[in-house]
Amino acid sequence: MLSARNLTMGASALGLAVMMASVGYAVDLSKAKLYPEKHGGIGDFQSISKFCGTKPLKVALSDGWGGNYWRHITRAEFEDEASKCANITETRYTDGEFKPEKQISDIEGLIAQKYDVIIAFLDTGPAILKATKEATAAGVAVVPYSTGDNFPGTIGKDYVDRVTESQAKVGEQAAEWLVKTLHGKGNIIMFGGTPGNPMTAAQTTGWRPVFAKYPGIKVLEAEPVPTMWDPAVAQQKTAALIAKYPQIDGIYSETVGPIRAFVAAGKPIPAYAGQSLMDLSCLAAEHKMTMMSIDAHTWMARNALRKGLAAANGIDNTEPSLITLPISEDTTSTDPKLALKCDKSMPMDSIPSAMLSKEQQIKALGGK
Repeated sequence: MLSARNLTMGASALGLAVMMASVGYAVDLSKAKLYPEKHGGIGDFQSISKFCGTKPLKVALSDGWGGNYWRHITRAEFEDEASKCANITETRYTDGEFKPEKQISDIEGLIAQKYDVIIAFLDTGPAILKATKEATAAGVAVVPYSTGDNFPGTIGKDYVDRVTESQAKVGEQAAEWLVKTLHGKGNIIMFGGTPGNPMTAAQTTGWRPVFAKYPGIKVLEAEPVPTMWDPAVAQQKTAALIAKYPQIDGIYSETVGPIRAFVAAGKPIPAYAGQSLMDLSCLAAEHKMTMMSIDAHTWMARNALRKGLAAANGIDNTEPSLITLPISEDTTSTDPKLALKCDKSMPMDSIPSAMLSKEQQIKALGGK
């Protein structure tokens, strides 16, 4: 985990206060307790009204890359949450275009324009800490979100807090569901994103120990199959795996590419653990799949904004910073809350687990 272990940010907060005093900034971000090591779930979230404060504030989302449906919906979640504070006078979004130098420049520009809170998705990782550290020293409440389990940097120095799902827990949840669904016996393929990315690496630390307990489970590829999170790449890779392995019983994937490969090959679709997406839900309904989806957590930007506002206003925020994601759908369950959420009136790249209305999602995805 990250280096801050004291729930009240003790020593790191004191260090931040001293550093800021030495450079003459008036905003003391160390006043608020943010509980960076607190675990919890959606049920522990609080209303943003507790953290808005009264002074005029400017808030921004610095995105490392904004080029897909998940980013568009996440941006809309952030903007919707910010709209609930009457004292937020400006809301800004920047796209780093997957170039570290661009995102660093974006953040430095936000510092110069005196933004009070910056939440950030740091796609290129540690390279951006130069800018987040500079912003923190300038009294800007920086909160990276969806960083994964072991993101580098020091809380109280490089940012005031980070809020994230446990990707190790995601891997564990997927593995436990597959084991249960397959009754402890079967051949499984685990897919990942870009080669070596920290999210997939963290998921692996979650699923590997689960499968190791069951001698009847065989993971066909020793490492997660990289897909770049691109459905077309995933479909192509799966087609090759179908040719390589005559029996595939279970899959974990964050895209629907593998489903389309099995359909194209005329083969039964294996038990499928994925991430909440309308396309996945509707494919599962159409093909009567055995499927489980995990919440896509686009709402993590809301949690990050609340933490940032709390820091900027000197208000304690007892919400968890480390979130266990809920299951969104599970065709093996009799719980009506976990039923498939296919809605063909919605775009297929909309996300059933988002905390937005249908109209807000459609607008975020470019509809009218």
